[in-house]
Amino acid sequence: MFDYARLPHEFRRNFLPAHLAPSDWGQLEKAFTSLENREIRSRKELEEWLGDESELSAAIFEESAVRYVRMTTQTGNNDYEKAYLDFVENVQPKAKEREFLLDRKYVGCGFRSELRKDYYYVIDRRKENNVSLFRNENVELEKQDAKLGQQYYKVAGAMTVQFEGQERTMQYMRRYLEEPDRGLRQRAWEASEGRRLRDRGKLDQVFDDLVRVRHRIAVNAGFENYRDYAFRKKERFEYTPEDAFRFHDAVEGSFVPLAREIYEKAKKSLGIDTLRPWDIFTDPEGKPPLLPFNNAEDLVRGCIQIHESVSPDLAKQFKRLRDLNLLDLESRPGKAPGGYNYELSEVRLPFIFTNAVGRDDDVYTLLHESGHAFHTFATREAGLLFDYRGESIPSEFAEVASTAM
Repeated sequence: MFDYARLPHEFRRNFLPAHLAPSDWGQLEKAFTSLENREIRSRKELEEWLGDESELSAAIFEESAVRYVRMTTQTGNNDYEKAYLDFVENVQPKAKEREFLLDRKYVGCGFRSELRKDYYYVIDRRKENNVSLFRNENVELEKQDAKLGQQYYKVAGAMTVQFEGQERTMQYMRRYLEEPDRGLRQRAWEASEGRRLRDRGKLDQVFDDLVRVRHRIAVNAGFENYRDYAFRKKERFEYTPEDAFRFHDAVEGSFVPLAREIYEKAKKSLGIDTLRPWDIFTDPEGKPPLLPFNNAEDLVRGCIQIHESVSPDLAKQFKRLRDLNLLDLESRPGKAPGGYNYELSEVRLPFIFTNAVGRDDDVYTLLHESGHAFHTFATREAGLLFDYRGESIPSEFAEVASTAM
């Protein structure tokens, strides 16, 4: 179980007091004010200022990460929910407003042009983009966005199915869809979808509210729709929505016919007239599903062997995650769906979250998230937050390490 208190703090603070608690806005406010009021008289002082700003951001990001991890690993824990929402409501909005002032100070600094372009180009473009997108009225809307996300996790994390005499998570129900017995697959699919339908009203409301909130955010920032706003917010500077549409058309023209061909072959192999949703994941030759591990310990041992075959250094890093309880891998009731790697930006260590149930896909998921974790280890000695914090890296590049694994 995740225990933040036992994690080693190998990177000392230089600007912030060691005792500063990022959950206390009064303490954070003093740090923001100090950075806002500091006079910058040279390129060197600007670089030092960026380092101190990075340290402040890391402290805030880590506090947010810890609360997010606790909330998603135990969505039914009222204390964790309250702590997460308290940070979302009472710290993050104030921090965003003050972060904008720091970004604006940087953009207006005369020594900005003297910074090394090969090193500072990414952060320079990011801060300029942040300033152009920021609107005070969106701070409250972004708070609503985060709270709606938490509502989704709470609803989805509580979903279980009584099936074949056992209470199963929605993730576990996927195992049945790989079984050769078509009747079992159909019953499992109908039980799973029936359970989701019970919460259709709640989930539809969350989705509708998110659409409304995000559209208002986009309009406030001067965009016609959230899609165009999101491209800028996610720093997709090198391609446009039109490029994405052209890619979609290429997929439709090349891969959709191939998918139809594959499904047609599967239908014939299964000896059925119509391919149903419960027929997609089973082996078309009727072979039993691969079940490569029985529990999280088996999964970790197997992945260590894989990492050893690639690089002993990777295996050593993965073992460290195991030893520090930075792996929460098994599906269970009350756990948010999905999988992620979340970087703890002050201790500069990754946390991996998955919903493993023994399926072959679970191995690939953990290997994928391990790639993100290795990215964190590879960059943790870097100086500035934008260098080592995975979330600060555009997703198109962040996924390189994970996909490579």
